[in-house]
Amino acid sequence: MEIRKIEPRDFAEVAKLENENWTLASTPHVMDSTVEKVMKKILDGESYLLAVEDDKILGFLDYSVRHRSKYGKHVATFGVMTVKEARHKGVASSLIKQFFDIAKSEKFKKITIQVMGSNPEALQLYRNLGFIEEAHLKKEFYINGNYVDDYSFAYYLDKNLL
Repeated sequence: MEIRKIEPRDFAEVAKLENENWTLASTPHVMDSTVEKVMKKILDGESYLLAVEDDKILGFLDYSVRHRSKYGKHVATFGVMTVKEARHKGVASSLIKQFFDIAKSEKFKKITIQVMGSNPEALQLYRNLGFIEEAHLKKEFYINGNYVDDYSFAYYLDKNLL
């Protein structure tokens, strides 16, 4: 498996995968991704890392600065997704570990992610990777007749901030 930055030839497949895999079980947003929207996110400063094997995208991680304020530029936020057949095979972990290295080189000191309580596998993954739960917002979303908690996790690249 190779982890690489997104290329223009990937935009259509990434948009398709976003629509297929970002569901209300993992995000409180209904996806309507297109090639144009992927390009706009990149032009607005978002970056994508792709996990690819035999020219097939197994997953991706998108990241950006969490805060637009100059006082929060040390914090990055991200989302990570793997296709169904590649789950539980280390793809997400590999993407996140590669992201740690890139984030350090880009001078980030802290990484954050929001995780819905309806995604217990993701909650466990972040805990296993050393993320710290910083907030637990109970019944934050109401989706398909159910209240869903939201969690905020952080990973400190600069251990002096702990």
